[in-house]
Amino acid sequence: MSTFTTIKVPKDLRDRIAALAAHEGTTLAGALTHALDRADEQAFWQQVHEAHAHLTSEQRSAHGDVGVATLRENLADRSDDQISAAGDW
Repeated sequence: MSTFTTIKVPKDLRDRIAALAAHEGTTLAGALTHALDRADEQAFWQQVHEAHAHLTSEQRSAHGDVGVATLRENLADRSDDQISAAGDW
């Protein structure tokens, strides 16, 4: 069973969370969970992007242009994000 706690947030933030929850058809907790999950995923992919941006030509060549092209295609492909958001894994 989950343990609950109360957090104090400004009313305007509560209203934003409530609007997001209504839009997503979920609870306030669900909206916060989804928002944090999206932020975590975005931070992960930003780190991947930054790590690959610093690769030298030699490092890129070692993996082949196909690997870099595939990474670019995967980062640009929003269908994975839509699958994740829908929870259809």
